[in-house]
Amino acid sequence: MAVSEQEARRLLAEYQEYQRGAAALQEQAAMAQNTLAGCESSLRTISALKEAAMAGTYESVIPVGSGCFVHAEIRDFSKVIVNVGSGANVEKDVDEALTFLTERKAKLEKMIQDLNESAARIVQNMKQIESKIG
Repeated sequence: MAVSEQEARRLLAEYQEYQRGAAALQEQAAMAQNTLAGCESSLRTISALKEAAMAGTYESVIPVGSGCFVHAEIRDFSKVIVNVGSGANVEKDVDEALTFLTERKAKLEKMIQDLNESAARIVQNMKQIESKIG
């Protein structure tokens, strides 16, 4: 079934809007993925430092970013300062910080899953338009 020129223009505009939406979702998913990677890194580091402190070892290698590490001696590992959003930082004990980061990780994973599902729906809608314009 051929579509009229007016209908083809409408479908093309709709298709372009879907493209913009898909690009925005991909950008959001990439930012969430970066945040998730940072969260996972924090969880690993805090867990390793907790184990070291429990073993009585207060020397460690601390990641400082970009694949760089420094040797450090930790005087006190009973508290962790955690960013809780909107630029606010809160001091938590180690287990509270690990719980908070674990919950944040789960929320980020869910957000990424939801974004990917939304993107898949948009792609499906785009395919429907492609089949109509043919």
